[in-house]
Amino acid sequence: MKSIQFLLLCAVGVACEGEPPKTAESANAAPEVLATASAEEAETAQAPTAPAPTCCQCQCAGQDAGAPIALAGDGGAIANASDAADISGDVTTTPAYLRGASVVYLTDAPLVPDRGMRARVSNHNMGFAPLLQVIAAGGSISFLNDDPFPHNVFSPDHGRFDLGLVQPGHAITHKFEKAGAYTLLCNLHPNMLGWIVVAPSSYFAKTDARGHFVIKDVPLGKYTIEAWAPRLQTASQPIEVTGKETKLEFELHR
Repeated sequence: MKSIQFLLLCAVGVACEGEPPKTAESANAAPEVLATASAEEAETAQAPTAPAPTCCQCQCAGQDAGAPIALAGDGGAIANASDAADISGDVTTTPAYLRGASVVYLTDAPLVPDRGMRARVSNHNMGFAPLLQVIAAGGSISFLNDDPFPHNVFSPDHGRFDLGLVQPGHAITHKFEKAGAYTLLCNLHPNMLGWIVVAPSSYFAKTDARGHFVIKDVPLGKYTIEAWAPRLQTASQPIEVTGKETKLEFELHR
């Protein structure tokens, strides 16, 4: 029995010797790590945050990045739906087929950069496409020849312009400074006919096949509005844009 007890005591002693002693350093390691992490979190929380980046355009408008940008001319206020409204309506023509080739525009509204200042007309299948194009005064139109043979583009109206020959696959751009209607012709193909309307403002619209039109986002105010169609008398009327969509009717005839 004594021998067995002696062997058991030896085994317990060996097990105890295999366990590393707990020093003060190892016992306090976890609290030190937590303390360090807490200190870092506190320093991070107290550190000043960098200001949000702003773009030049936003700074010039006096607004932070991400905020709605104020439109030019509104005194820095954020534009909203009450600043402008649409003008819509219908144009009736005699003959009826011209109702789909009419233009409606404001005569005394402003010219807005990049609104209605670029357009294109193609020479395609021995015709001008589209048959009627509209642009604001001061804007430019590119005349592109999509046919496999040369074309010419000229107009006898408003001092006349002549672009000469436009070779297949090439384009010539012309700037229209003077408002008015221009007849488009080709001296190589007398059957070709088209029209350019140069509106005195950036607020205009072409009619669809039913004679319907919509002029979008017109600033509030009083204007004169005109309707035009080829070889018909122009009609005009006063209008006041008050914040709600305005609807008009025009009748054009010879």
